[in-house]
Amino acid sequence: MIISYINGEWKEPGSLCQAIGIFKENFHKTVSVVGGGGKTTVIRRLMDECRNAEIPCAVSTTTHIQKCDAGYFLGKPSVEMFRQIMIKCGVVWMGRETTDGKLASFHEEYLKEISREPGVLLLEADGAKRLPVKTPAEHEPVICEQTDIVLNVYGMSAVGKKLQEGCFRVKETGKILGKTEEDILCPEDIVTLAVSQSAGRKYVTDDMEYQVILNQADTKEQKKIAVELAEEIVKQLSDRHADSMECPGQIHRVHVVSDLIPLKERW
Repeated sequence: MIISYINGEWKEPGSLCQAIGIFKENFHKTVSVVGGGGKTTVIRRLMDECRNAEIPCAVSTTTHIQKCDAGYFLGKPSVEMFRQIMIKCGVVWMGRETTDGKLASFHEEYLKEISREPGVLLLEADGAKRLPVKTPAEHEPVICEQTDIVLNVYGMSAVGKKLQEGCFRVKETGKILGKTEEDILCPEDIVTLAVSQSAGRKYVTDDMEYQVILNQADTKEQKKIAVELAEEIVKQLSDRHADSMECPGQIHRVHVVSDLIPLKERW
């Protein structure tokens, strides 16, 4: 399921790529994915859609990301090898292998060079230890300056749980919400985090488009709550921009999604 609330209207886009604004005639974008609640799943769905649409797509990270053992994996920062894999496979999953079995970031200059290649560059720019909600620490997230779109992901499964059960960086989350680790995460707390420049919008500059993905809307009740949250997030972002004249004319998008990757196919 993918439904999107865009500038005050609900839409049913044909794909997640279309929802966030990636089209075959306009696909040269760098997308940084932050937050919790299934960042890698979002990235894999976007990569698969790009591949099916014959849109060149590269995946990497500015922090860490899961390793991929497919034939389109690139473990060395080589532009020549990147181009060879892209020509052969249409997608590239790349990063520096670490001792814990994950991938770390290549150096910044290499990612800048790759961002100039034709296609979409998807970057996992945050870590959440597989928890549905994330509030960044002082040094997080790591959003590169060439980013066009920031996707901030929240997992609806955290709503109704204690902060210590559903949130990564509990101390930072509690500070923004005025709650303790034993307090319950309420639906309105997601809105507070999503619009905060100390949380969801941290390090998002005026020339980046900020979008929110409310993932894990798996039940009827979770979908209902997510729809209400999406409308409130867009309202608050629109009000803030109207008051400050920040990013005039910027499109505000919040997406409610579930089952982006079948459970048996998730890593």
